[in-house]
Formats: sequence, structure tokens, C-alpha cells
Amino acid sequence: MSKPSAGSRLGEHRFFFGMSIAILAVASLGFLRTYLLVPRLGLPEGELGFTPLVHLHAVMSFGWCVLFVVQSGLVITGRTKAHLKLGWMGLVLYALLVVSGPFVAIRSAARHGATPDELAFLAVSLGNILAYTLLFGAAIHFRKRPDVHKRLMLLGMVAMLTAPFGRLMDLPYHLNHVVGPGLVVVALAGWDHRSLRGLHPVTRYGGPAILFWELLPNAYMTREWWLSTARWMVNTFTG
Repeated sequence: MSKPSAGSRLGEHRFFFGMSIAILAVASLGFLRTYLLVPRLGLPEGELGFTPLVHLHAVMSFGWCVLFVVQSGLVITGRTKAHLKLGWMGLVLYALLVVSGPFVAIRSAARHGATPDELAFLAVSLGNILAYTLLFGAAIHFRKRPDVHKRLMLLGMVAMLTAPFGRLMDLPYHLNHVVGPGLVVVALAGWDHRSLRGLHPVTRYGGPAILFWELLPNAYMTREWWLSTARWMVNTFTG
């Protein structure tokens, strides 16, 4: 794998900025009818009203996507000092996402009656939360290694994109929650091949790992041991 030239680095900044815009667009479109336009169009059939915790989670999630765009934009315009100073906001949002994410997922399952389907899907929700917790945490740890940092950030977005992709199209689970977000991994691999003439180590190992992680819940989400565990979590953390 060759080192990128100055021109290639500018191209890479543009690539990640473009990806951040695309991710924000997918997140917005995915939740357009089920959240953003609800005040005007009303709740879709079968949807429950929003609690303050749901609103808080929505603000944090969209805030993270917007911050990703802003930070990528600062890099592409050469304002790296501003990028570093704004990093504190990322730390705050990261902490809030990590703390609140599991409670949002568990309380959502409870509000929908903790049915076997809801308990099974909790494996997907909690799995995604764990994935982006680890990937974003690693990205923050490697913030002084831009090539590593930006790729970990992008792969962390794969876990966050499963929810909006799942709302964009009425397709089988694998297409909504794996193939859709997996396009991010494909795009990153394509960029690495073009700019580095090979895969960056984060892409080579992290890309397949996050896609495998997205598929993993299918192996156990309907098993009795998981349903019992999920039921215990719902009973314990929702009172």
C-alpha cells in the first residue's frame, strides 16, 4: 500500500466529506416520515408517540451526523485547529450516546409490549450500540492518526445507519440492515484501492468485521437463551 500524495490527501478529504453528506442524507430520509414530518403528517399507523428520551436520542444521533459533516468540512478547508477544538463536542455526544443508547433500545422494546419479535430485535439494537461505541471510542483514541481516525469514524456510521436504512425500504432484514449500510464499506474499500493502491488496515479488517457483526444477531436472536436475557433486561431496566 503506497502513501498518499498531497493531491491524494485532498481527494481523500473530499471523499470523507462527501460520505458525511451522504450519511446525513440517508439518516434524514430514513426518519423523514417516522419522525421529522410527524408533527405535520401525524404518526404512521402502528407507531407509538415519542417520549422525552426518544427525542433526546434523536437530537444526539442527528447531532452526531451533523457534527461529522461539520468536522469533515473543517478538514477539507484546512481548518484543522477548529476541527480539533470542536472535538470536545464529539466527546460529549459520544458519552451521551453510549449512556442513553441501551436505555432507548430496551425501553422501546418494553413500550411495544416486549413481544418475542421485539425481544429478538433487541439483539440487533444493542449489537449496533456496542459496535458504534467501540468504533467511535477507537476513533477518538486514534484522533492523532488522521488516516485511522477518519476510517474508524466512517465504519462506526455503518452501525448507526441500520435504523434509517431499515425505514427507507420495505425489504428483507439482510437488505435493510446489512446490504444498505454495507455500501459504506464498499465505498471506503473502493477509495482505498484508488488512492492507496490497496486497502488500509482499518478498511481491510474493520470493514468485514462490522459487516459480520451486523449479520451475527441472526445466529441467536430467536434462541430461548437470548429471549430470556432480553426479557430480563426489559423487566430490570423498565421497572
